[in-house]
This record gives sequence, C-alpha cells and structure tokens, in this order.
Amino acid sequence: MTQTNDITVKSDMGEISLDNSGAAIGAARVSPEKSYIGSPALLKKVIEEDDQEAWAEIKAKIDYTYENMDKAMSALNQAEGFLQDVRARIKAGKKLLLKPNLVTVENIEPYSHSLFNGAVANTDWAFLAAVMRWFHDKGGIRYSRMCMGEAASNSTYRSAQYTQVKKTGRAVTPEAAYEGKCDDFYGGWGFYFVRRYLAETLPAGSDENPMLGYEESLSGEFVAPGDAGDRLMIYDLNRLHDDPNRGRAIDLPDGECFKSIVLHKAIVGGDPSDPEDCRKYPGCVLVNVPKLKVHSQAMFTNAIKNLGIGLYPLQANQAGCKKWMYGTPDTDIPVIKSRIPHQVWVPELDPKQMIPVKGEDGVYKVEKTGGLTGTMLDIIRATASQDVMMMHIVDGIETVNRDHQGVGLGQALAEGLIMASSDVAAVDLMCARYLFCNMGLKKAMEAGLDDGFGGSFPQIQPVPKLEGKAITTGQALDNPISRDFSIAKAIEWGMGRSDYFVTGWDDVSGAPLASYGGRLGYVSDGAFTNIHTKHMYWDIYKMPWDLQKTFFGYLDAVDELEGLSMKKEFLEAFDETGDGVVSYEENGKKGIFGPSLFLGGQFISYRGEKDQKNVFKGFFDLTANPLRGTDPAWSAEGHYFNREFFWGAQAVVAMAMAFIKKDVPDQFFPGMTWGNGNWPSFAQLKYAHIHQITYGWKFPKRIGLFSLWGCAFGYADRYLNNSRFVGEKFGVPNPKAPHLYLDALKNGELEPLDFVLYVPKGFGAGGMVPHVQETSDPAKVFTAEFDGGKIQWPDRPLED
Repeated sequence: MTQTNDITVKSDMGEISLDNSGAAIGAARVSPEKSYIGSPALLKKVIEEDDQEAWAEIKAKIDYTYENMDKAMSALNQAEGFLQDVRARIKAGKKLLLKPNLVTVENIEPYSHSLFNGAVANTDWAFLAAVMRWFHDKGGIRYSRMCMGEAASNSTYRSAQYTQVKKTGRAVTPEAAYEGKCDDFYGGWGFYFVRRYLAETLPAGSDENPMLGYEESLSGEFVAPGDAGDRLMIYDLNRLHDDPNRGRAIDLPDGECFKSIVLHKAIVGGDPSDPEDCRKYPGCVLVNVPKLKVHSQAMFTNAIKNLGIGLYPLQANQAGCKKWMYGTPDTDIPVIKSRIPHQVWVPELDPKQMIPVKGEDGVYKVEKTGGLTGTMLDIIRATASQDVMMMHIVDGIETVNRDHQGVGLGQALAEGLIMASSDVAAVDLMCARYLFCNMGLKKAMEAGLDDGFGGSFPQIQPVPKLEGKAITTGQALDNPISRDFSIAKAIEWGMGRSDYFVTGWDDVSGAPLASYGGRLGYVSDGAFTNIHTKHMYWDIYKMPWDLQKTFFGYLDAVDELEGLSMKKEFLEAFDETGDGVVSYEENGKKGIFGPSLFLGGQFISYRGEKDQKNVFKGFFDLTANPLRGTDPAWSAEGHYFNREFFWGAQAVVAMAMAFIKKDVPDQFFPGMTWGNGNWPSFAQLKYAHIHQITYGWKFPKRIGLFSLWGCAFGYADRYLNNSRFVGEKFGVPNPKAPHLYLDALKNGELEPLDFVLYVPKGFGAGGMVPHVQETSDPAKVFTAEFDGGKIQWPDRPLED
C-alpha cells in the first residue's frame, strides 16, 4: 500500500523522505492527563458518593480519548478503507467482538473501590469505551451488533473471590467480574461503566440501549450471538466446559505447537456444515485491544501476545477427561494456561512438586515444541483461517514497565500513544521499536545496530564493570528487538509485513504524525521531529533476555572479582546457537518455566477458595520448589534446573542494591562498597537475596508475610491459632501479622506456634528469628512442618 508520493522534510539527519509504503498504522499522541489517567480516583467518588461532577469529568476524559481515537482511526481508514469491509461483514450478520487485555480483571478493588495496584496491566475500560463509540458513531455500527469477549486467566479466580467478599445474594460470575458491578457490589474491571458512558452519549431519540445485556452478565445466562437481539453481551471465552457445543476445534495441520485448537464459536463462528449453528454463531470481526507493556517471557505484550495467549480457553476439556486442555489446576478455578507451551523445550513435571523430572542420565526430560512464538501464532492463524477479519488498536496511553502480571510490581508510564492497524506484524514492530529505543534519531542511526528488520532502534542500558575494588556502572547500547522471533515468524507465515508508514495526529504538538525509517515523529514547518520514549523498558522476571548487556556485564565483573565462571555457564545453559547471544526463543533445556506456571496457577486458585489457609501453602510451594532447584545441595534429588535462570533474578536485586543512595560495605570483600552506582559482589548478593526470599524483601527491618517464613507462620496462625494475627478479611491477610506475632511472643502473651522452617546453613538470620532451623540435609532444605510434624510441606500431589 502506498500513502502518497515522496514527501521530503528536514530533520537532524538532513533532508529525509518520509515513509509512504507498506502497512498503514493510524496513530495519535495525546496528553495522558487529559485522557483516562486520574479516572480511578474519580470513579471511587462515583461509586461511593454518586458524585455527578466526578462522573462528568470521567466522561470528558473519555470524550478527549474518543476525539483523538478518531484522528488515528480516520487516518487509517483513509489510508486503507477498512471500514467498508467491516460494515459489509457486520451487515452479513457477524458481530464486532472487542477483545481487551485483562490480566488481573480487577481495576476496582472491592473493599476500597480504588485502583487495584496491579490494574495498570489491563486495557483501561475507558479506552475501550472510546473504541466502541468510534465504531458506533463513525462506523455506523449499533451497539447491539457489538460484544466484548475475553478469556482472562484470572476471571474464574476473581469470580470465586468476589463471591466470598460479596457474601450475600447471587454469586459473582466471570462476566459480572468483567462488568465491575454486581447488584450493589463493586469489584472487577468496569464494563458496566462502559455501558453507562455509551448510553449517555447516544443522540436524542435513539432507540438503542447499551445497558441491555448487563443482567445476563450478572445471572450468567448464556445467549448465543445470533440470539442476542438488542443486547450488548459479554462472552466469557474461557467457558466451554458446561456446554462444549460453544466451542469448535479448528484444524491446523502445519501448527508448530497444536494441530488442532478449540476456540469459542463467538470468535470463529458455527459449524460450516450446520446452518442453525452458523445462525447462532455468525462469527466476528475481531477488534484486538491490547495494553502496551513488557512481558515476563515474550519480548513484550502487544497485538500478537494479546490474541496469542488470550484466545485459548481455560475451561475446555475433552469428553470424559477431568483435565483442562490448556489451563491448570484441574479444579473449578483454573487460572493459568500452563498447558500451552511457553518455551521451546517443555519439561516433564513431577506431579507432586511440579518440578522438572530427570532421566536416568541425570538430564532433564524435555520435549521440543514451537515455544511461546509457536503457541501464539498457531492460534492467530487458526482464527484467521475461519475468515475472521482482525483490527488491532493499542492502548499505549499508559504503558507498563517492569512487570506485566498485575501483582503490584509493574510501573505505569504515561506515553500517550494510540496505535491502530489491520497488520498484526507491522503494529507489533512499530510498538516494539517505540518501547525499546530510548534515544533520538541521529544518535540511533549513528549507532548502526540493526534490529533485524533494517532499522536502528538501540536501547541505552547500564553496564557494570570491575574497576579496582568497585563494580561501577557505565552505559552501552543493546538491541532487544533483534533477539525476538515472533514478528519475523508472523511475517514468514504471511500474517503481515515489516514495512509500514504512520499517519495520524499529535495533539501534544498540534501537528500531523508520520514516520521515517519506521520511527515515529511529527511534522511541523517542514521538519520531522522524532518521538521516542525516555524510559528503559524491561521485565524484572527476564533481565538476562531484556537487559542482556547489563546482565552479562555483571557476570563478567563478578567472574573476574571472585574467580567464577558464571557467564560461561549461563551461555552453556541457554545459548543453543553458540553465537554469544541469548534470544527470546532460547530458554534452555531444563524446563525453567514449568514450575512457575503450574505452581503459580495452584497458588492463585487457592486464593479463590473459601478456606484461605492454603493460600500460604500455595505461595510457599511457588517460591520454595523452584528455589530448591537452584543448588543441587538443596534437594534430595540434586536438582539444578533453576540454577542459571535464578542468576537473572539475583541480578535484578544487584541492580537495585547498586542504585540505593548510600555506600554500604560489602561483607565479603573488605574495602568494597555497594550503592551510589556501585554493584555488590555475588557473594554479598546471594547472602542478601536468599535472606530476602526467606524472610521478606525488607528484612531485617521487617519480616514479610509473603516470604517463606511468613507463609509458614501465616498457615500456622490460621490452622493452629484461629487466624488471630492474619485476620479474617477474605483475600486480604494483615501484612503486619508477623510482627504482631513476634511482639506478642516477646511479651509472653502466648506460647510459640508449632511450626519449623528449615533453611540451608548460613541462612538462619543469625538466630534472630524463631521457628527457623538450619540444616545440611538436602531433603529438608526449604521445607516446613507443623503440629509436631503431622503436616509437612510439600505434603500432597498438586495433580493426579
């Protein structure tokens, strides 16, 4: 596709010709504070005080987003005319299905009605409202011809949790959790407020009612898309188990991970050989609305990732089979899609501890798959094969750094971007280039680092270096995009292209948007000014892959300082090609992600159960089982599956230690300090990090409830002490409970609870903390026992 003839403008590189061919990307840049940032505090007033001024302010923010959405979407439509095809498909009976990116589901915390501290991981409900209004007002599509569909990993858990918090009346369904309001209970995402906004922006005399369909969300009544009539429905795309006829297996003979994939018929339509099924399930135009953010395994989350994981149904199983096809655990509350490959070499797991199994030769048993890239592209290709037209509209107004999971570790950053395209590869490449390049056009071009697609988009990273008795911090340029295969594979499969041009409007500068060499910028007075992030994006759970220069620099430094060979060993574990670079596809052959996926699912599932004492056991297992795999001396079986991968987590802590604002003596190297830009020795790092995992991140100042010791104590308090310290508030144990207990113990107010935590020699906190016993017995390291040994962790199979 060609936009116009060549347009030549000035730049800091001299005269340049703007991009004008390839896939079109409609874009807008907004002032984030005028958009949805700040809405959660206003929504709290609406919920608790029925504050009409606060609601009017929220509506004004959505109006502003909608107006700028129009600049991006209208520019895209002018470039490629997608609306004509969309309208034709809707006229033929298909639904416009909007698929947001809801990792946690929870934007509205049920107790405080405030923004949940992990909600930045979700597509903002106000952003979706603007998208829907655009298709209605500019596309001429009635709201009853639209629906929302999502298969969020946390939907069943949130449903169970909210039902316990609500206490009375009907249960909270997953659909009601998406709504954010069930009767007089508020908690969840916020689609109810999407409905309210859309209803109030209809023209006078309209016969539409976007509130229709809300009652079905609350009751859990399923109404097939073809029978929805005037209702705007939400579809829980996870829910196939109670009626398998809602799903359809799509054959994919050349699939890299799956030769057949079960998808909800709301997406792929009914059985082509059954006219009545096709009437009930007419198929859809799929509008993918991802949140732009980092990811703990993929390079990042955007268009490919939101569909590539988000369309797999958690609650799908084959007739007569008790196991879920894609999700775990095999209970009524599955929460993680653990059975879809997240790495190339997938491990066989021990069903008791959910850790990788070794063969007789001591090597871990693994099976080669298409990895996470294959998993994602398989399901997108399967969907596309059913004549599903896809549009991708990216919520980059507030992006997410550091962590994507919504557990409170993510960092929301105001970038103010809206990106839209019908090309999944092009929009992912454009957004990746924005996210992972934190330097201007001229310097980036001078660096000469190719991102694998002919572009120069380097990232400035801190790099440790040993200088005398200090590990100091310098800088170097890296190129994370060049280590990703998902976009190139998508192009190889014919799903998109790498050349593109940007068209749209920049509300910040008041000038049109364009691109040069794939780089975003605005054009004013005949000059191109590039727009790039000022932040360094990376995920704390995969530092060696994202900040590879940083990580390798630290390994080089401690290898030289301490006579180690960590970098060599890391490359031996992960660098399959031997080129000295570890790509996002290279996750080793030890099954590093298996334990966290299955144990993480079990932990979150426990959080939805009425009996909350197993929450502590779940977190203990999630932490201790992989930890025992970092050192062969810490398990009876001599496990080492997590050894090198764990160094990445430790390097994250090392960087945090390096940038505290004081000098701290290194305990293991006299004359060496860390902090104020200097990094710790690895010996110091290991000592500090293991103590933090065992006793909490702020130890010794404070013991954390969700540490190994804290979880053992929390379980003992629930099981043996009637929850005296952790409290009875469902889903929210008192974080001060460990110190309340220790104070009571010190004051002689109670006898010690009957529990023991076993730790390796040297990690007993110097005898400062009770209930801790150091041991050299590998079978006991990082285990716990209660009530005179009647209960032991780990104690029972997690999977039959």
